[in-house]
Amino acid sequence: MADKKSTKEAKQSPSQSLDQQLAAKRAELLVAQQGLGSTLQNPHRIKAIKKEIARILTQINAPKGDN
Repeated sequence: MADKKSTKEAKQSPSQSLDQQLAAKRAELLVAQQGLGSTLQNPHRIKAIKKEIARILTQINAPKGDN
């Protein structure tokens, strides 16, 4: 459920620029990747964060490709 909620928040927060959202997601990914020892805490959450980062990067780079 948290995955869906954070995705909706990223889409609905116009107060943050895409660069700010990207920085926040990258920080979140870093925290998620730092597991206890050599085991990952939640590999599904890491995958979801990576997809969210890709979506944000797509939105950032979309105007550049419209030439």
